[in-house]
Parts: sequence; structure tokens; C-alpha cells
Amino acid sequence: MKSPKLLIVALLAAIANCWRRPRKFALPNAGLGLINEHGIESLIIDPGATFPVANRYLLYERGTALQYCELAAGTKPPLGPSSDSPYQAGDIVMIRRLGCRPGLELGVPGGAITIDHLVACNTDGSGKIVDLTAQGNGTFWVVGRAVQTCAATDIECAYAPCTPYEITVSNGGGTYAYAGAGT
Repeated sequence: MKSPKLLIVALLAAIANCWRRPRKFALPNAGLGLINEHGIESLIIDPGATFPVANRYLLYERGTALQYCELAAGTKPPLGPSSDSPYQAGDIVMIRRLGCRPGLELGVPGGAITIDHLVACNTDGSGKIVDLTAQGNGTFWVVGRAVQTCAATDIECAYAPCTPYEITVSNGGGTYAYAGAGT
């Protein structure tokens, strides 16, 4: 008698399996490279980048392809900071796009920063922010204005972000010349 019962149970299990509805599943990287309604863009760490990244709140710029990003070096427009600290190439990072979100942002200071001074992306490839008035001659990407005074050893510094724009500094931080579109 045991074998007919087992046969009926197996038959019922097979029938139930056939009637099961398909399950929903998530596709990886479905929104890669798109900016959501909160001003956050998901990108992949560039395969040629050096890792692991030591800090959170560093600035990132576009990498070798549209879906890649790397630590900002001041040569390309910075996209924005990330609260992620990627461990290896290929990790997905959520970038908080500058100029797309209200409120303050946090950054890692690359030197002393004074309140109300313009904040720029450091040009050493570290993704840190620096006080523009403390920089020497050169071209920098301004990312906002400091809302607090920070020492070079501070872990993070708050700033009011803006859409990044390029500026040329001459005379050791005393004179600014806007190098915007069309120049």
C-alpha cells in the first residue's frame, strides 16, 4: 500500500510544479549609467583604476567608457561624490551627481579649507576637494563652496555643491578667469 501512496504524492507534486507561475527576477546593472529621480547615477569602476579606494565621499569622473568611472584627477569634469568605497575594479558605485541634488555634500579635504571659499577638485588623482584660493596657478574644476572650515587632517568636509565648471587660476590664487563654454 505504501508505493501507491508515494506514486500519488509524486504525481501531485509534478502537477503542482507545472502550474507554478514564473517568478520575477532582477537583472543586474539594469539602470547602469542612468541618473534616477534622486540625482544618483550607478557606474562601474574602470578596469584600469587602482584599488582599493581608501575613503568614502571622494569625487569621481567618467572613465574610459560611458559606463565606467574613476577617481577624479581634475582633467575631466567631476561627476560627483560617492558614499561607496569600492574594493576592486568592476564594483558598482552610486555617484551623487553635482548640480542634480539639493542640499549639502561631503568631501574629503586634500588640504585646509576655509569657510565660504570655492571648493575645487584636487588635480592629483585622489578625488579629494581643495580650497581654490590655496592653489597655485592652473586650471581647476570648481564643485561648490565650503560651508565649514576644515583642517587638512579632517576626515570629511561639508560643501554646498554646484554644477562643476572649469576655472583658470593665475597669480597664485589671486586672479580667476572663467574658462567656460566656447573658450
